[in-house]
Order: sequence, then C-alpha cells, then structure tokens
Amino acid sequence: MYLNKDIVKEGNQILRNKSAKVSLPLSNADFNCLKGLYEYVVISSMDDLVKQYDIRPGVGIAAPQVGVNKRMFSMNAVDFLDEKQTRYLFAIINPTIVQKSKEMTYLPGGEGCLSVDRSTDGLVTPRHYAITAKCSIYDFNTNKIKTVTLKLEGYPAIVFQHEYDHLDGILYTDKMYTLKELDPNVFPLYEEAEE
Repeated sequence: MYLNKDIVKEGNQILRNKSAKVSLPLSNADFNCLKGLYEYVVISSMDDLVKQYDIRPGVGIAAPQVGVNKRMFSMNAVDFLDEKQTRYLFAIINPTIVQKSKEMTYLPGGEGCLSVDRSTDGLVTPRHYAITAKCSIYDFNTNKIKTVTLKLEGYPAIVFQHEYDHLDGILYTDKMYTLKELDPNVFPLYEEAEE
C-alpha cells in the first residue's frame, strides 16, 4: 500500500504528463502499482486504519499520483442516493469514456485531491452527470482481468472523471470556477445559490 510520502504533490511534472496505455497481461511492476492503489482506497475508507497508517482518506487515486505515468486508477465511491448505498470499488486499467450525458453536475462542497495539499475555493466543472466507460478491471478476489462497460452517474461518475483526468495530466484545480464565472443557463442551481 502507498503511504502519504509516496503521493506525488502538485507542482511535480509527473502529474502533468499524459499516461501511457498499460500492456496486458500486467507486468509485475504494473500489478504492484495497481494493487497499491486498490489497497489505498480500501484502507482509507476505514477510520481506524487511516489513523493507524497515518494516511489521508481518498475515494480515488491514479497511478500518476504515485509517480507512474500509466493508465490505471482505483476508486471506492459509494452512491449514498442509491437506496442500497451501492459501492463502486474498482481497480481500473486503460479506461476510455465513450459516452457523456449532456446533463452536467458538480459537488456542492467542491472536490479535493490527495496530490493537492492546499485549500481550494471553487467548484469543478464540467463534470458530466452520467458517463459510459470501457475499461479492464482487475478482480483481486479471482486474480483475473475482465473487460467491462461501466455506466455511472452522479457521485461515482464524478469520481471516475476526476481520476480519468489524472491520466491525461489534468488536475481538478484546472477546472475550478467561482460561482460568478459560471453560465447560469448551463448551471441554474449555481444562480440560485448566489442569491
């Protein structure tokens, strides 16, 4: 598992490089990286383990954030609006977003990132409310890779897009806007929030 000291911070060129496609089957180095990303998001969702390992909680982490410019990330998002509180726990390889909704969304409290230690003020847009992505997923229970099509919406879609951006050298701070900068015709809820 990666620790805080392993996470590349804002300002490092690695975070700005476009990541290379991962060769399959996974090399030992790529497997170890992906496993470390997966373990990080699992462990960082448990308060007692966060304290034990002294790590920052995070719902996603991408390979560039640990110094590896490969197209891999892991996410552990829970859709709290879903009655079942569905968990979206994935170790993702070579994702491609193939469809995006016209409907846009944002996190009202703003986004954060394990690679950004400073406080940020603003909302991240554009994020599509729903996406369809093709990717390979590593299943650590069976130790097999399967190719899947994921259909995500709401919070899990936002997390996926945030991590996907890392693979293209984009940080969430690149997409941050203040309420006054946003078009009220596209984001009508922002206009209401200003009043």
